[in-house]
Amino acid sequence: MITFEEAYQTALNAVRPMGTEMIPLTEACGRILAQEIVADMAMPPFNRAMVDGFACRRCDLDQTLMITETIAAGYFSQKTVGAGECVQIMTGAPVPDGADCVFMVEHSEQIDDTHVKFINQTTNDNIAALGEDVQPEDLMINPGHMIRPQDIAVLASMGYPDVPVSQRPRVGVIATGDELVEPSVTPTTAQIRNSNAYALCAQVDAAGCISHYEGVARDNEASLREIIGAALERNDVVLLSGGVSMGKFDLVPGILKEYGIDILYDRVAVQPGKPTTFGLSDQAFCWGLPGNPVATFTIFELVVKAFLYRMMGHDYTSPTIRMPLAEDISRRNSGRTAWIPVSTTPNGELARVAYHGSAHINAMSYAEGLIPFPEGHTELSKGTLVNVRLIR
Repeated sequence: MITFEEAYQTALNAVRPMGTEMIPLTEACGRILAQEIVADMAMPPFNRAMVDGFACRRCDLDQTLMITETIAAGYFSQKTVGAGECVQIMTGAPVPDGADCVFMVEHSEQIDDTHVKFINQTTNDNIAALGEDVQPEDLMINPGHMIRPQDIAVLASMGYPDVPVSQRPRVGVIATGDELVEPSVTPTTAQIRNSNAYALCAQVDAAGCISHYEGVARDNEASLREIIGAALERNDVVLLSGGVSMGKFDLVPGILKEYGIDILYDRVAVQPGKPTTFGLSDQAFCWGLPGNPVATFTIFELVVKAFLYRMMGHDYTSPTIRMPLAEDISRRNSGRTAWIPVSTTPNGELARVAYHGSAHINAMSYAEGLIPFPEGHTELSKGTLVNVRLIR
């Protein structure tokens, strides 16, 4: 059995990056940028008026000014503002040569149709200077960045109607077990509905990858060989839920080895999730996750998600906040790092979610995050500040 930290690093070190593809800008939000974005022009591309008002020479603010023209956004004046002159200008329009300030309409008095006077005490320049935000060849966004809505604006402003992004891993999801039936079926005695595969598919999709539900493999070698073999052929990563523990019918590790999967580890010192298995071949990666749904969910959040993002060139870091505990939390066994589901209280503290073990999946619907219970510790006292790994 290896430590969680060793398991995490071993998996990320084994990553083979995905290829790249070009996609429309309108489809790029949430994808991982595959190359650096460099500015092709200055921003602003000209001295830009920041307010509606009048552009003039600052030294002429104390006199009545003659309005020589009106400049709207999108129009570039060929004239130069001279002594005693001004131009009426709209927000976003290029400031003409000769003018070094723009005073607001609210700070003006219209004398007649062609003359105006500045009536405030002072004014800012109200001009965004050419290139003050961005210079040509400036690095705008680094590769590996997850594209957000604000990045779409940057990409559009730099002339990227199509965006180079990492391809998304195809992830096959298999549930194992004779006891499993689909959600549409009413379970009979000793049966349960298959929840793990559907939750894993949702987690895969939320991580920006492409999930493929491969079905339920029964607890016999023929069924496992058929479904695992097909999944390995058509996916970059295969996630299996169940069948990797020490029971008589836990046949998955042996089947994986038959398909050329080199298993790098099969036991991790983490709770829940001890029987986590990770391996790879030249064609695919494979994760064997515990059968209990909380363990499956948690191991995906803790390590599989970061692994999938690393395949796309993104170094994923879970959103984390630091908060105090609202109550004492204790446990009997301190041999592994445990992850405890928690929610926030109205007082801004953390309370443990009612949780009966790794089969208690509905507890996760009330959880806002997970906190680590360090190895070797049996007690976390009320008021202790802990790092909360947010789950969304």
